[in-house]
Amino acid sequence: LLLILTICHVLSDKSQTYQLLNLIFDTGYYFMPAYVGFSAAKIFNTDRMLGAFIGLMTVHPSWVQIVTANKPFHFLGLPVPLVQYSSTLITAILSVWIMSYIYRFVRKITPGMVKVFMEPMLTMLITGPLVFLVIGPISNWISQGIGFIAMWLYHNAGVIAIPLLAALYPWLVSIGIHKALSPISIQLVATQGFDPIIRVVALCSNMSQAAASLAVGLKTKNKKLKSLALSSSATAYLGGITEPALFGVNLRLKKPMYGAMIGGAIAGVVASFMKLKAFIYVTPAFLSLPMWVSKSENFVVQAIIVIIVASIATFIATWMIGFDDPVDKSQIKEAKKEEKKKFDKDHEKHELHARAKGVLEDVSKVDDPTFASGVMGKGIAVIPSEGKIFAPDDGVVTATFDTHHAIGLHLNNDADVLIHVGIDTVKLRGTGFISYFDKDQHFNKGDELMEFWDPAIKKAGLDDTVMVTVTNSKDFDIKLLKDAGEKVTTIDIVMEVTKK
Repeated sequence: LLLILTICHVLSDKSQTYQLLNLIFDTGYYFMPAYVGFSAAKIFNTDRMLGAFIGLMTVHPSWVQIVTANKPFHFLGLPVPLVQYSSTLITAILSVWIMSYIYRFVRKITPGMVKVFMEPMLTMLITGPLVFLVIGPISNWISQGIGFIAMWLYHNAGVIAIPLLAALYPWLVSIGIHKALSPISIQLVATQGFDPIIRVVALCSNMSQAAASLAVGLKTKNKKLKSLALSSSATAYLGGITEPALFGVNLRLKKPMYGAMIGGAIAGVVASFMKLKAFIYVTPAFLSLPMWVSKSENFVVQAIIVIIVASIATFIATWMIGFDDPVDKSQIKEAKKEEKKKFDKDHEKHELHARAKGVLEDVSKVDDPTFASGVMGKGIAVIPSEGKIFAPDDGVVTATFDTHHAIGLHLNNDADVLIHVGIDTVKLRGTGFISYFDKDQHFNKGDELMEFWDPAIKKAGLDDTVMVTVTNSKDFDIKLLKDAGEKVTTIDIVMEVTKK
């Protein structure tokens, strides 16, 4: 806000109004060690007030004056490194972590009647000097090392590091590891004055997630998914909040994630060549474009170019890769209702064709007690002259078997039909059988459902009779139109089924 006000000459950076606003807005950064210490104490299961105390201790005005004076300073004869700790994270995190063990030790040895004042006093008496003598300087080296590595990558390997991170970033977000990169970004802004890597990567990834969700929203036929995808895309574009798009759309459908990875990597290449820099640690999006502006540099145009590149590349990649569009159950139910109404109106009686070529046989006389007894329902049997089974009418496959010797069907008139090739042919374990349809797959009347090699059945000494039964016979009046011994082909109508 201050940047915009000063750039637009609404407010002078010399005015007292500016100074007061700057003081307010800078408080979070200046006293960041206190916030970090307070939060870290919760993670390390120790006293949160002491965690905040450690952070505040490192930004105490007296310590700031000591560092500013830049004169040798000693504690019990030991030299104390003069390190500036405001706007830092790592010192507070490591200090609170070590303090958590000291605090637990102190609690064990402190008598109950003096715990209220002795515990915090002893804890700080041990931890405080350690922070200034050891933990703080080590943390400062770590921070400088992180900054050095990040800047080295920026200057020497940005064209590789940024696209690679941008492609992987959504997966890091999906498991929460991306939060580990936030301290690096904050540290860079605090020490270097800008972040040329982590926020840039986040911009590429966020906009790619938004574009992938947009592509899904425009391509899907599912009304609920369309609404979710478009709203999630808008949220990601405007505020950089990608979780709805990531978890609700792209990760759920899987393939859009690949489109986002491709688009993010391409945008990363463009961003690395333009040496894009973020000057504020916020979530990258359209509403946070001022994050790319400082008093001396302006990368807003470059950021917009990256957004456009990420959007176009991701949209095209996602659209071309495609995704498995989830079926809208409400639409299916409605369609089925309409289909059933039409069928009931047009088909009071339903005629079923023979499923295989051969000679009809009375199903009650087949050498299989289960089918012969009628337990599996009324139907017919065919002694086949050809090893092919065809669909008797339109419907959907409801059951398949690993051995491919049988298939369950649900016809459009709600008749459930089981076609079983041979007796005890399950023993062949699929040898000699081929199935052309999978479960839940639709078929039309006359489609070839399965094929079997008759010699394989006979060689095994098994009966090759094809049995066809309506398993929900109790719901239908079934009339056989052909007699046993008659030859039939797939165009012959052998059964009339009327719903009760």
